Amino acid sequence: MERTYYREYFFFEQDNWWFVSRRRILLSVLRTALHRPHGLEILDAGCGTGINLDYLAEFGRVTGVDVAEEAIEFCRRRGHDDVRRADLTRLDGWRDGEFDLVTALDVIEHIDDDRAAVREIVRVTRPGGHLLVTVPAFPGLWSDHDEVNHHQRRYRGREIRELLAANGCDIVRFTYINTFLFPVAWVVRTWQQARRRLFGPPAHPPRTDFVDYHPVVNALLLAVFTAETPLVTTTGLPFGLSALCLARKRESAA
Repeated sequence: MERTYYREYFFFEQDNWWFVSRRRILLSVLRTALHRPHGLEILDAGCGTGINLDYLAEFGRVTGVDVAEEAIEFCRRRGHDDVRRADLTRLDGWRDGEFDLVTALDVIEHIDDDRAAVREIVRVTRPGGHLLVTVPAFPGLWSDHDEVNHHQRRYRGREIRELLAANGCDIVRFTYINTFLFPVAWVVRTWQQARRRLFGPPAHPPRTDFVDYHPVVNALLLAVFTAETPLVTTTGLPFGLSALCLARKRESAA
């Protein structure tokens, strides 16, 4: 991700509709699947500016790790000292099976060797422990937002499921999220791609999708995205802008 965006995300994450809705959905998934546990050892892999560390603390003691020094600095501004700098493909500072829960929330799409990163986050998860992974979905939706955020790929659902399964995990829940707004995003991104093919790259540099929305628009988008929560935690959703996968490390993977 562009280093300058850490500052923007630090402020956006508190109130922006996408971040708030995603947090609500993820916490609901964890509460439902894990039956509201306490006292877990948790690793937030690719913790960014650290806002999720606050919310994951509901389930136990949280450690953060990120490769970017800028991210670590913002985590400390939020009051988080148990945050380390490391490449997710080499989590040498942690033992095998050290954590009950590992989260990688919109992280592995940034990593060249996503297989190595998944191997490592599975390694530090205890047998029987859980991993929660979210990634951007559908390669056909590639946009300036992916470019700015230095995404290496967007995923098909089977790809993220197979990646976790190949590393000794059983899939507990798979679903897409941000489904209700998918048609709008599909139209916008299809138009952007067509315009680029017809007229070439736009004059302005690539821009992230995260902007400072008017409070009314922000509240409306938040309500639409958050309304997916009951479906995400029960039947699941068949398509969406992101994919969510909750997995359990097999006991035999010890």
